[in-house]
Amino acid sequence: MSQPPAGFKELESRCTGNSICMVEAFKHYVDQGVEFSGTDVKRVSSLLGEATKKIEVFSDKYLHVFMKYVQRNCVEVGEGEICIYSWKPGTRVRYFPVSLDATGTILYFRGGNISVLAYPTHRAYDISGHKVKVPDPSIAPVSEVTKRVDGYQITLYYNPILKKWIPATRYVLHNMVYVRRRLEVHEFEEIVNPYVSIAHSIAEERGLYDKLKGYEGWTFTFILEAPEPAITRPSIELFDPTSFKLYLLNARKPNGELLTVGESSKLLDWPTVPVEEVHISSRHDLDRLIDEWSVDLSTRSRFVRYAVDEPYRPYTLEVPSKLYGEAMSVKYMSNPKSIVILASHGFGEEAVKLLTDFGDIKDVGKEIVEYYEKIQEMLPKAVDAEWFLSVLKEHGVDKPLRGELEKARRTGTTARLARKLASILAGDNLYEGRDRLRKFVESLDRLLREKT
Repeated sequence: MSQPPAGFKELESRCTGNSICMVEAFKHYVDQGVEFSGTDVKRVSSLLGEATKKIEVFSDKYLHVFMKYVQRNCVEVGEGEICIYSWKPGTRVRYFPVSLDATGTILYFRGGNISVLAYPTHRAYDISGHKVKVPDPSIAPVSEVTKRVDGYQITLYYNPILKKWIPATRYVLHNMVYVRRRLEVHEFEEIVNPYVSIAHSIAEERGLYDKLKGYEGWTFTFILEAPEPAITRPSIELFDPTSFKLYLLNARKPNGELLTVGESSKLLDWPTVPVEEVHISSRHDLDRLIDEWSVDLSTRSRFVRYAVDEPYRPYTLEVPSKLYGEAMSVKYMSNPKSIVILASHGFGEEAVKLLTDFGDIKDVGKEIVEYYEKIQEMLPKAVDAEWFLSVLKEHGVDKPLRGELEKARRTGTTARLARKLASILAGDNLYEGRDRLRKFVESLDRLLREKT
């Protein structure tokens, strides 16, 4: 890439469509004094989320995006440098090409040349995000729907320096690991990252590297599934490495074209993430499924990929479940607050079933659901009473509920108040939460009998 590209299309071709590579290469040439047409500046700057023909505006936007939003972790290798790009954790996601490709893109910088070593699957548009569009399937057909495996992204790519296939995570290379939020970079030949180490062992033991021979230049994205879901943030070092599973998500050709899960499965004899066989031919079909998926207790989210003429970043919607996280908190942590939330959405019985079958845990969970239902039943009779605030004060929940109480009295609806009240009382300890809910129900029941 030492010779400047003739224009946007040549730059796109050299970078196999990867927007981060295109922006980095363009910035390199600009810094070298190369001049580009206003049209090319506008097209490249649009990759950063702001189209402009002014090169100084492009440079300012570049600094803004790569300092505030995009994280770059690099290691010097010989006469060059290898960098992996990801969206900074904890930063609100914004949607533009560079943000979509900030999912573990790996670039190799050497002697003025920039090349793409790995181009994993791009970010999907979260349906709950700001101004996210939901295309009508009758106009833009849906090509595939997949279930999210609640694990960790693993990118498998051929590294020309090591001369072998090697895994990376979404955020770091194989020789990088965060220790107390500080990045440690080891010798390039070492595998020190625990996620990479587990994926590498699986790939070696099950012959995955042999299956990848002949695919040098491709990028394969996998999901590493631990014995517990990633949403609960388990410490993976505590698990037996043989208990992990590795699922193929998709493959990307050397020219940047991203294949579907179904197309990728034909390349490798390897388990894939689940493909959902659903019929979606209209907006009505999609809306109905979105309603179902948004309260699914067993699947974190679905990805709806559209059949659009975009080889690099095909439009993909992520439809998350609003209740999955609560369900996993019940299943793996016996969280009483999550039991209440599930019960408030009509899944009290399912919440009890999710609890571990140990000791009296299921019985206590059932009591929590019953106490929530009693609060839900009694609140409409008590919420407008002058003495109700004193009950809340007695149980130490008046301050966090003052706004909800005023709203319930104003609107005449108590569902939100019941959910929040019971959630606060439930807390994080199963037995203590049960006892607090019981005492509140007894107090409220007694006062309703005395005052009415």
